[in-house]
Amino acid sequence: MRPRRRPVQPEPATRRTTRIDAPEPGAALRRPSTFTSRALILLLVVAVLGVSYASSIRAWLNQRNEQSALSAQIAAQRAQISALQAAKARWNDPAYIEAQARLRFGWVMPGERTYRVIGKDGKVLSAGTGQLLTSLPGSASTQAPWWDRTLNSLVQAGSTPPAKKAQKPVHPPAKFIGPARGPTGR
Repeated sequence: MRPRRRPVQPEPATRRTTRIDAPEPGAALRRPSTFTSRALILLLVVAVLGVSYASSIRAWLNQRNEQSALSAQIAAQRAQISALQAAKARWNDPAYIEAQARLRFGWVMPGERTYRVIGKDGKVLSAGTGQLLTSLPGSASTQAPWWDRTLNSLVQAGSTPPAKKAQKPVHPPAKFIGPARGPTGR
């Protein structure tokens, strides 16, 4: 079998050729611009949209922060309202009213005996709370609680002691031995 031949196609009557001029020896090669007018317009539209959306997003973030601050303020006010309602409800209890009368006004029930501690200046040392305004030095209130003292002693017992600095040995000064004197002191 023989290989098939392809039919020969006639050449077009006109050939398109482009002429490439060689650059002049000192001229730099020019590249075609990568930004066309369409790309420049598209970039401008994207920039305008970005600026307009940025201001909208900033306003939205500010409103969201303000809303969260107001929500926190509302929650704090609701907590305050509930605390005030609880205080109001306590005043309906006769035992609470009695305790407040004793505390604030120093009132007592008939047959009870009260004492007030008066200072050197003649003023009452307590304001009805049953506690002295000033504590005595060395009292238990100036010391740390027992559990803190116990914990501190355990921590100190478990730690290694710091290294001691080497100290120079201290020699007693030499005694001056003078001339021998007799029993008469001469």
